[in-house]
Amino acid sequence: MSNLLLISSALLTLFVLRTLVALVNAGSKPYLPDPKDQVSGKVSILIPARNEEENLPRLLDSILRLDYQDVEVWVCDDHSSDSTRQVLEAWSAKDDRIRYFQGEPLPPSWTGKNYACHQLAKKATGDYLLFVDADVTLASQVLQKALAFVQAKQLALLTIFPRQLMPGISERITVPFMNWALLNLLPLVAVRKLKNPLFAAGNGQFMLFDTRLYKKTFWHKKVKSCYVEDILIVRALKKEGQRVAVLLGNNDVFCRMYQSYRESLQGFSRNVHEFFFGSRVLMVLFWISLLATPVALFLSWGWSGLLFYLVLFIINRLAVSWASREKLGASLLLHPLHIVFFAHLIFSNAWLRIKKNGTWKDRTIMG
Repeated sequence: MSNLLLISSALLTLFVLRTLVALVNAGSKPYLPDPKDQVSGKVSILIPARNEEENLPRLLDSILRLDYQDVEVWVCDDHSSDSTRQVLEAWSAKDDRIRYFQGEPLPPSWTGKNYACHQLAKKATGDYLLFVDADVTLASQVLQKALAFVQAKQLALLTIFPRQLMPGISERITVPFMNWALLNLLPLVAVRKLKNPLFAAGNGQFMLFDTRLYKKTFWHKKVKSCYVEDILIVRALKKEGQRVAVLLGNNDVFCRMYQSYRESLQGFSRNVHEFFFGSRVLMVLFWISLLATPVALFLSWGWSGLLFYLVLFIINRLAVSWASREKLGASLLLHPLHIVFFAHLIFSNAWLRIKKNGTWKDRTIMG
């Protein structure tokens, strides 16, 4: 067997495996089920906010519309330079469950978000701690469904990847790639079913903890210097034998993460390598495999090889689009631009590593 045929067979096997993972994710319906029983327990909704004057009104409005009313809301104004404080003053006057405070000065060795979350956790009095980012919005029924799932599965943590809202073309080019990579590389049900911490994913945009278990460790303090706190917390919990589940937002949790190509590049480049077990080498090899697979199949098996690739590609994209509630047509047409963006992302991530620092929300971050 020639070297080309060996390489083609290996690339095809990887592509088939990725497609099977995507099909498992679509078929397992990784969403919050409707609750079967009544739920109870006070929920502390905790929001770290730095320069979030535009996003906070949407989030706070969605919180006040929640069907589940046993909540308190704490917002940490993390030294915002915009009108975040004025927004919080106005909303706290509308409902006394909404409270806010000015964050303390950032200590050495802490990241801004982790320190804000740590301060929020110390303020909270609920039986459950729900950390949400300011760019998230919540459907009215989400807390009943989330609490019912956590209680039924006896989870230490439930984390949800929100359904992404992408009205702009730059967002459609950039944001879907990360969902596609996640749903190609990790069967989400394995995070809950398998004890191995390698099967881990997390999203800091929605993390619901059992307070008793969280406050044994104060997890954000445990990962205080890390910019990918969500994945690391999930891995650490699994190492301790705690139960964790990862779901998709479906019609329950929404987010408009970034509003421009530049924002997406800056945001994702901080931690994209963590999707590949923290390895930049694996990240680059994955990108190479995306480019090499159709070429290798065509060179080895001609048009039949390329046709088989296209069939697998459509199945793969269909599965991811179905699971993520994205439009299939757009995901197919924009796939080449997703790959170009991924290349730019790899370069930006490597450059951040070489420089040893970058900026995010007017703060220096270490590469």
